[in-house]
Amino acid sequence: MKKIALSVFFLIIMVSASFAGDVSITTGAGYMQMAKELCAGYKEVSGRNVQEMYGGNVGQQLAQIEAGSGVNIIISDKGTLESVKTNVKFDSYVPLGETVLVLAWRKGISLSSPYDLLYEEVKSVCYPDPKAAIYGRAAVSFLESSGIKNKIPDKISQLSTVPQVFSYLVSGEMDAGFVNRVVVRSGKGKIGGFLEIESGYPPLNMVAAVVKGQQAKPEVNSFIDFLKTEKGKEILKKHGIW
Repeated sequence: MKKIALSVFFLIIMVSASFAGDVSITTGAGYMQMAKELCAGYKEVSGRNVQEMYGGNVGQQLAQIEAGSGVNIIISDKGTLESVKTNVKFDSYVPLGETVLVLAWRKGISLSSPYDLLYEEVKSVCYPDPKAAIYGRAAVSFLESSGIKNKIPDKISQLSTVPQVFSYLVSGEMDAGFVNRVVVRSGKGKIGGFLEIESGYPPLNMVAAVVKGQQAKPEVNSFIDFLKTEKGKEILKKHGIW
């Protein structure tokens, strides 16, 4: 066990050293593609690479940062970052924009309100894991605040990620599910429809959080500046953040 622990420790040190002088970012699965496009866009205009580290939920990502992963920017919603117990501190939360929770449904049914989930026509409802997905937390909060959750407990299922929820709607294995703007806009022809839910859960304010001690690095500031450009905003909007 000691050998394994030492191996992990030295791996972290090696990874951290390899990131020295670079921008290194992380984000959740639902925004991985967006992050990749931001990194590609940044490289296109600046000629600089961005180190990308994905995987795990926000809590795990923060634990990795605390262990020395070398990540200096994490993209998530501010509420989640502030709610997770961690020793990681941030120099700043750079606002990227707001986004919303989306209720989508399979072909063959039609909903006009979230309260239509109470109807017998809708036999199954799902949402992504609230421990791993921003929209899972928003979905649980909305279902509880609206009173819907207590009225249809047998209909509700928890899945893993937003893409998994969407795939279950496309296949017809689930009647309705909570997702984000990105998947419904990119694949709306594959489902019956969707509607945006703008209240009933904590606001989803997306930020680029800069790890404490990293704010002064020129390469970090350069990437943050890119996020504020028209090209950066265009990519964010494409992925449902504005």
